[in-house]
Amino acid sequence: MKKLTAGSLGVLLGSLALVSVGAAPSYAEGEDPCNKTIIGESELTADTEARVSTPLVRMHVPEAQKISRGAGVTVAVLDSGVGAGLGVDVLSQSVPGLQSVLLSGHGTIVGGLIAGPDGVAPKARILSMRVLDKDEPDPQRGERGVSSALMAQGIDQLVALHRTVKFQVVNISLAVRANDPVLEAAVKRLAKLDVVIVAASGNKPTDEDGNASTEVTSDAKIFPADYKNVLAVNAIGPSTSFDVRDYVMPNADTDVAAPTVGAISVNLNGQRCQIGEEIATSYAAAEVSGVVALLRSRFPKESPKQIVARLKRTAEGSEDSTNPWTGAGVVQAADSLTRQLVPSKKGETPRTTAEVRADAQAPPAPVRIDAYGPSRTMLMWFALGASALLALALMTRPLFRRTSSG
Repeated sequence: MKKLTAGSLGVLLGSLALVSVGAAPSYAEGEDPCNKTIIGESELTADTEARVSTPLVRMHVPEAQKISRGAGVTVAVLDSGVGAGLGVDVLSQSVPGLQSVLLSGHGTIVGGLIAGPDGVAPKARILSMRVLDKDEPDPQRGERGVSSALMAQGIDQLVALHRTVKFQVVNISLAVRANDPVLEAAVKRLAKLDVVIVAASGNKPTDEDGNASTEVTSDAKIFPADYKNVLAVNAIGPSTSFDVRDYVMPNADTDVAAPTVGAISVNLNGQRCQIGEEIATSYAAAEVSGVVALLRSRFPKESPKQIVARLKRTAEGSEDSTNPWTGAGVVQAADSLTRQLVPSKKGETPRTTAEVRADAQAPPAPVRIDAYGPSRTMLMWFALGASALLALALMTRPLFRRTSSG
């Protein structure tokens, strides 16, 4: 297992690693990572004293929430299912053939990062579309794992459901390494709706012992993140200087990035918890989906391309939009809501440079006309003259006295 050195944040990539790149981690009962760091009401019931989600602070989400909290927006979460203890309005759906109970807490954690009590968009609604039981299923028990076929099926159910239940954002914190034309066609149908599709750009695979893969690539192929009209999100470490090459994949289709270490969510039991020190694209995608929900609430008439343009144009850290690690940069929620941008319908926002021009300067303030100006000026001079004469009279008075007495 890789360890974060020097001051160290031990990344729990053994049991918490995504075996299928970008896919939901494998949790047997009781192995939900959020169960390890419960945030209780008192020190006796708490595993951690964390009270603030550091990734949200890094992305300036608290400032953004003063402007928008996602009201009126529904986020569809294509995952392992969202538990009832999230504390927000959740509409639950599922593809046929899955177990009757939730076996993985991944979908609940994702939903909590989006719209839980400590989520990015706490006023948004969640539409849960369950498409797997858990990442490492037991076929003997009839359990099903991550697959392009189930994802495609869930997406098509969302497309049909959109006729009656409008949602504006779709979060897919799952991935497969092989392109599937069936999945690609389903994503294409979904993209025709008025929705922003957000997907994880890919965690680094690990072996059975939790060791990072030695695979070398400059452009990992991850789906559905690599498909057209999908916002691909990568994850960054706890600092800008942290090397994430052992944790996430470089992906030329990466659009933006987000931090995940120290994020706060809700586990399958409905407990407020910290997801730990994991660098995971699935959680980064969830956080970005929350920011997209804030934008869709703030700018309800803008198209998905315009919303994505706002997100990318205000991202921080990379001028090269094709950076395979961070894309356009780290998402900045407050800037995305407040920056004066006018994206075109195609999502184009031309760069601007500061330029000082005479015809661009603000005109001088208008001169205020004083109707009593001339009279006031005359009175002022008269008063000054009278004061001068009085002073002169006082100065010459002793002279006149001496002259009259002589």
